[in-house]
Amino acid sequence: MGNAGDRLTAQVNTRMAPAVQADQEMTPSMVLALPARAQMSPFADGCRAAALDFVNRVSVRADKHTLAQWLRGPYCRHVVALSPMRTRKVDSSGLLRGALERLMVNARQQVSEAILAARDPSDGVAFGYSALAAGHVYRSRDVDGLEGWVPVSHPRMRLVDRVLSLVAADYLFRSDDYENALFACVRCENLVFDASRAEGRVCAAHQSDVRELVQGAVADPERAIA
Repeated sequence: MGNAGDRLTAQVNTRMAPAVQADQEMTPSMVLALPARAQMSPFADGCRAAALDFVNRVSVRADKHTLAQWLRGPYCRHVVALSPMRTRKVDSSGLLRGALERLMVNARQQVSEAILAARDPSDGVAFGYSALAAGHVYRSRDVDGLEGWVPVSHPRMRLVDRVLSLVAADYLFRSDDYENALFACVRCENLVFDASRAEGRVCAAHQSDVRELVQGAVADPERAIA
């Protein structure tokens, strides 16, 4: 866990945010085991990958089958369901096409804004507290005793909150990545974690496009300007 994550964990241990103080029952006090005896670091990797998959692929396609597969696959593998019999039925089959598109557009926008805002340490701490206050993440410990966070699935939980719970578990474990490696690609607008490319804000898939553009500008400056 990076320095910012250490500071946030220390603050969570020593004091509660105002929203949490207002309702003690919202404070996750129990320590949950990770699903399938997973280890903390690979589990956090999976939470991040599932969240990015939703933002960069699932929400863009706005297809009910794609969403259902994501919910039953990457999402379910990285959450602890407090009410298994009810949360297992999460599905998108009853959504009309227009309603699904609006749902996905809104979810993508809210999740993207929250992820990118977490690059600022103060906003990141507020995001972490918000997830804790809502009971969307709980403390967890893996088989080796390493502590971290696990997303929790509640009945009737909003789609955007399900995705953000994945983000919160990852952020609380290693917030430095959000400050130093996260960016939105200027070519495809995908969210990417890559410290080596964060300054240029171009993902690996589009690095060659930028290189060709620069080479073309050097070879023919007038054409590049035109």
